[in-house]
Amino acid sequence: MVGNHEDKSYLKKYFKDIILVENNSNILDFYRKAIFSIIFLDFNIEKYNVFEISKKIREQDHQTIIILIAQSISKEDLLKALPLHLLGCIFKPFQEEQVKEVLMHINQELNYLSNDTIMLQENYYFHKYLNTLYSPTHSEIKLTKNELKLLNILIKAKDKLVSEESIEYTIWEKESFEADCQNRLKNLLYNIRKKLPKNSISNQYKLGYKLIHS
Repeated sequence: MVGNHEDKSYLKKYFKDIILVENNSNILDFYRKAIFSIIFLDFNIEKYNVFEISKKIREQDHQTIIILIAQSISKEDLLKALPLHLLGCIFKPFQEEQVKEVLMHINQELNYLSNDTIMLQENYYFHKYLNTLYSPTHSEIKLTKNELKLLNILIKAKDKLVSEESIEYTIWEKESFEADCQNRLKNLLYNIRKKLPKNSISNQYKLGYKLIHS
């Protein structure tokens, strides 16, 4: 979060871990190194930089919750913030009722994201609604059509093994009866494994494959 030690002390009773940085610009340095569920930006420090930083985050990440902390904010500035999908604004001095209302919205959003997100090894994650794979820095990892099909097959199976025959039929359908798709599957597995953390897909001889979750 961007703010001061008094802000951190107040919010600490609601959050397990809070990292305090001096200004909004420093947020990006921390953001690129680790995953944060929520980012608090101080609107009264580097006012217009808030929009620029939020825009940069949103270019590659639509999951991190962004909240503004402000002493005051104009309707004009609120309209600028709308396209950036900010979850809310906490006004200073902090009022417990207002803070709790924003916290309620945060909780609802986190519940929605947790239901829609599959966490993989090493903080990679797959967003089911967006049908997109992301790296730990929230960058989209491009997958081919068949790589995406394979990932969805393994995700739907949860911790169960999926046989080669089932994977081949689901991806290549009737073609799998007319041609040997075993080499295709091997190439597909080889390519998708390069895009995932090591040992993300395990296999047991003659039994099939499964995705290892975090």
